[in-house]
Amino acid sequence: MTQERLAELAKLSLQSVGEIERGRGNTTLLNIENLANALGVGVPALFDFGETDMTRQDAETELKSLLRKSADPDIRVLLAVARSLSRK
Repeated sequence: MTQERLAELAKLSLQSVGEIERGRGNTTLLNIENLANALGVGVPALFDFGETDMTRQDAETELKSLLRKSADPDIRVLLAVARSLSRK
């Protein structure tokens, strides 16, 4: 799939898709969900980086910190992602 087609399907600009791909762009959780849908995968597939060495306690602490900093719409998307992951 071309970046142009992905941008069209995800309702994003071509520039945004390119920046996200290069790791230079910041995006919203809604855009991540749109990208996943355009690619025909679940959001978790975009973040499947394999196993990490982080303890559960450290992960929970970091998640809590991220939630405190997130806007209300992003928190709802995070909840949807967490629910999706828990169904694996």
